[in-house]
Amino acid sequence: MLAAALLVLNHVTVIDPARGTAIPDRAVIIEGPRIRSIGAAVRPGAGVLDRRERYVVPGFVDMHAHVLFPPLGEDGRPLPTYDRATSLALLRTLLLHGITTVRDPGDATEDVVAVRDAVARGEIVGPRIFTAGRILTLATLRHSIYAPVANERDVRAEIDHQAAAGVDFIKVYQDLPPPLVRAAIDEAHRRHLRVIGHVQATTWTEAARMGIDLLTHAAPWSPAYLPEAARAAYQKTMFGRVYWLEHLDLDAPAVNEMIDALVEHRVSVDPTLIAFRTKFWGDDRQYTNNPHRGETPPKLWAGFAARSNTADWTPEQYRAARAQWPKLLALVKRMYDRGVVLTAGTDTPFPWIVPGVSFHEELRLLREAGIPNAAVLRMATTNAVAALREKMAADLVVLSANPLDDIANTERIEMVVKGGKIYRP
Repeated sequence: MLAAALLVLNHVTVIDPARGTAIPDRAVIIEGPRIRSIGAAVRPGAGVLDRRERYVVPGFVDMHAHVLFPPLGEDGRPLPTYDRATSLALLRTLLLHGITTVRDPGDATEDVVAVRDAVARGEIVGPRIFTAGRILTLATLRHSIYAPVANERDVRAEIDHQAAAGVDFIKVYQDLPPPLVRAAIDEAHRRHLRVIGHVQATTWTEAARMGIDLLTHAAPWSPAYLPEAARAAYQKTMFGRVYWLEHLDLDAPAVNEMIDALVEHRVSVDPTLIAFRTKFWGDDRQYTNNPHRGETPPKLWAGFAARSNTADWTPEQYRAARAQWPKLLALVKRMYDRGVVLTAGTDTPFPWIVPGVSFHEELRLLREAGIPNAAVLRMATTNAVAALREKMAADLVVLSANPLDDIANTERIEMVVKGGKIYRP
């Protein structure tokens, strides 16, 4: 007999992302916050939910979600403190879309650690959080998620502060040169913290060889990867990324060397293709009139237009960006084919990236790049857990269709189980 306190998902098909297999007519027995067993279907009883023709997958992991929403002032610039109500609504939205874990790659240090811990205690409904603190940058920004640094001493002092505050990661930004990235990796590793890099002034190749642990976004955007004749005209702007793609040779020795370094040093990458799709198609009504607008916290949606960084592009610039989209997909596919560990992330809540919804869009974009359904599902689950170096949590998502047949089926969520509790969209 099964104890009434147990939750049993009965007659389900269990999807194993690591093996890419689907095992039918199983019973998943959940006891409190852990899975007690997965075995043959059981008899009906207390706590037994019959879920025939349903598919159970591990909880999804968004590896790039900034969970604290900074409100905007009248000038459109972020205010120094986060909007708690909007942030809590964002967290709940993520969970109801099957995202049971997030990695926040940069937020206001003390605030995000407090929210992480409140979620862990059950005081806030949302995914479990692993977080970096303020992002180390040369820029003197008045923004709660950035920590301006000017030299190695500043870098080490900021990392010491964040370590004492209890962060899980350190994040270095695109403008840090190699000596400061090296100092950050050294100091963070000394304190048993791993380093996330959104790096550009330091190349991905350099960062990998220095020992960086994780990289963000689909491309490095460093001029070192372009033909020498194309470097002088490259501008480090948002539209400059279109120029970078146009002039990139995917077969260039520097690109091959970069991918080799990522594989050799086991550096994981979250491509955040949705972050570029929303920029390259920023004039598309599917974003401004998105059918999921009602699921987005109102202040967050209102801030999209004010914060959009392609709103000043001309129609010709949008057309040029879209023309380079296949090359960005090809770069991600090249990394996958060569053995780079890829994970799924969104860069929520940046403009037009709808929390929760855009995670599933990201999975479809990875499939569009030519990556098989089973591999995309691994990126959303087991790859991410391995990159976090955490044990697989007893979190599950129940789907009404098989994601191994079509990755879009990850959206067909009937229930989410996190910590033994059921949440329904």
